[in-house]
Amino acid sequence: MMFELNQEQLARLWLQCAPMSAWSKLGALKKRYGSARAVWEHFTPEHYDYLGPEAFAFLADSRSSKCSMILRALDETGAYPVFYGEDGYPLLLMPIDHPPDVLFIRGSLPPPGGRSVAVVGARACTRYGLSQARQIARGLGQAGVCVVSGLARGIDGAAHQGALDGGGPTVAVLGSGVNQIYPSENKELAERILENGGAVVSELHPNAPPLAHHFPVRNRIIAGLSNALLLIEARQKSGTHSTVQYALDQGKEVFALPGNVDAPGSELPLLLLKEGANLCTCAQDILSAMAWEDRPPRQESFLPSEAEEEEPLDPILRSLALEEKTMEELIRETGMSAGELGAQLTLLEISGKVERRAGRAYALVRTSS
Repeated sequence: MMFELNQEQLARLWLQCAPMSAWSKLGALKKRYGSARAVWEHFTPEHYDYLGPEAFAFLADSRSSKCSMILRALDETGAYPVFYGEDGYPLLLMPIDHPPDVLFIRGSLPPPGGRSVAVVGARACTRYGLSQARQIARGLGQAGVCVVSGLARGIDGAAHQGALDGGGPTVAVLGSGVNQIYPSENKELAERILENGGAVVSELHPNAPPLAHHFPVRNRIIAGLSNALLLIEARQKSGTHSTVQYALDQGKEVFALPGNVDAPGSELPLLLLKEGANLCTCAQDILSAMAWEDRPPRQESFLPSEAEEEEPLDPILRSLALEEKTMEELIRETGMSAGELGAQLTLLEISGKVERRAGRAYALVRTSS
């Protein structure tokens, strides 16, 4: 085991790993008795009615075994706990409302004083949202900014991937235990995060399942671990809204990516922009607003330069000039057969003019000027 615990720390870990439904009652007991160790020492069958059968059974079993199952679960993946107010605990989390008393970590959190941005959005998102999340996160990663997200399908996963593409650190905050990666298809992504010096964290028992009520609560940690938050796509009434609200309540800078006005995922970003959120179209917007610029901003363009426009433009490049297109859309607009189009796209990819994106879509590669 890579850590040693004193009796107070063991008792704090014991309380933290209890079912979330009992946390407020356990907090009251800790306040009543004066410390987690005192709760441990005064724990009796008389607490059964107060805590309920599930929480009482967990606490009784864990106490009798001196938390051996919890410690074994941490040891299985090399995870370790950090305690509020002690060395290793993230400074950004300390001032938030209801900070975790114990945070379980696999990997390494960025050093204190670093720069971090939460990139969040919908699970059911558009190709545009996915590509922008990955592209902006890549730019943040290249600037050494840590990208924090929730490892969920959709925008979260794209944000983590983008940060890794840019060679930057990224932290995944789970709504399950650190030994229970959810969704399962992102297990490989979680391993990449760890292999590249990032972290997977949770305040829940290491083997806790991904229950629905865990996710809204964990969103305060995503916001808390960040200096700023970027919203990519989300409906007005969504779980992502809670993360945004936590960021606002914590006094963090909030950025939003504009989208099509008639797209469901544009509801919340456009509302935030109307209410004064920072407009974000690229990583540089965040770096400039947060005064994190280490070099002059680059001007990026999707369109051909004037010199290129003097020559007849390839029909594929012309079709992609304003936005990404699917194979079907390109076949219709260029008049090419599927075979001819596929061959030309391959050549354009090799030459660095076009990139492939999710959903059999293609887009122009950005060029700096």
